[in-house]
Amino acid sequence: MSITASHPIQASSVTRALDIIGDRWMLLILRDAFLGVRRFEQWQQHLGIARRLLADRLKRLVASGLLVRVPYQAHQLRHNYHLTPMGQDLYALALMIRRWERQWVAATAVGGISLVHRTCGSRTEPQCVCMHCGQMVTAQQTSFEDCPGVGREPQGQPRRQRRSSVTSIQAPNRSPFLQDAIDILGDRWTYLVLAAAFYRIRRFTAFRQALGIATNILADRLRRLVEAQILTHTPVQERSHVYEYSLTEKGLDLFPVIVAVLQWGDRWLAGPHGPSLILRHQRCGRGLQPSVICDVCGAPLCSSDVDYRLPPRHSRSATISVRSHQA
Repeated sequence: MSITASHPIQASSVTRALDIIGDRWMLLILRDAFLGVRRFEQWQQHLGIARRLLADRLKRLVASGLLVRVPYQAHQLRHNYHLTPMGQDLYALALMIRRWERQWVAATAVGGISLVHRTCGSRTEPQCVCMHCGQMVTAQQTSFEDCPGVGREPQGQPRRQRRSSVTSIQAPNRSPFLQDAIDILGDRWTYLVLAAAFYRIRRFTAFRQALGIATNILADRLRRLVEAQILTHTPVQERSHVYEYSLTEKGLDLFPVIVAVLQWGDRWLAGPHGPSLILRHQRCGRGLQPSVICDVCGAPLCSSDVDYRLPPRHSRSATISVRSHQA
């Protein structure tokens, strides 16, 4: 049995995905998992996170199926945490956040981590393209259509975590990788406001009705997105006290991030009725099947084929091999 939501976004795969990963600590833990972190003490030292918070987030990631606990010490039993296939499938999201961060966040553009694609041996900047026509995926060339699952929540979905914080984390060993973007995007409501903006929603009242969001939270997230120059707001001509919110170029460039969340949710969280929304690529007229590829050789990027190369000040070794950590 399913329930009916008042707007497609409320019962979309984006919402279901963010019920799991729409939390800054969750994203930072997953980021470090892709960088090879496996043990509780490593996360605590790297993130500067309280033990209680870390234990809670790891427990939730295991319960959601993104991490699995693997014993590594019999005496005083201890566990490593490994990414499951479901967790590894978030790699495209991490790459799209990283791509946007390098393009738009000045604090990270100075240096940080370079990606090296082992298949071709080149440094790579990931690109999101349509699998059918090979063209870059952009918001301007993509449309939304309702599907049979529209307005329906699958049975047995985990209880939604409605609380979210937008306070920046000041970790003692703050990593430049995705940190600045997560400071902006590591919040469930911020993602949903962005998803609604891509759904062509423009006015405050329409955002509130589409998302079921409290007025004060919506006002705060819109203000923050305007300050970050992701949204712009202009008064409606005939009603100067009413504003319309539009995506800036910086905001429009977040579209591959939204697509990555939607597609991941469709693969892992859609109910028996299927996805609630489908994306259509207008350039080729087909349903959008996004692929994150190497900009040098054009091959799809997966975590086992990519090295993270850091400046010497961030690591004893110049290269962190994901494959070696997953062995």
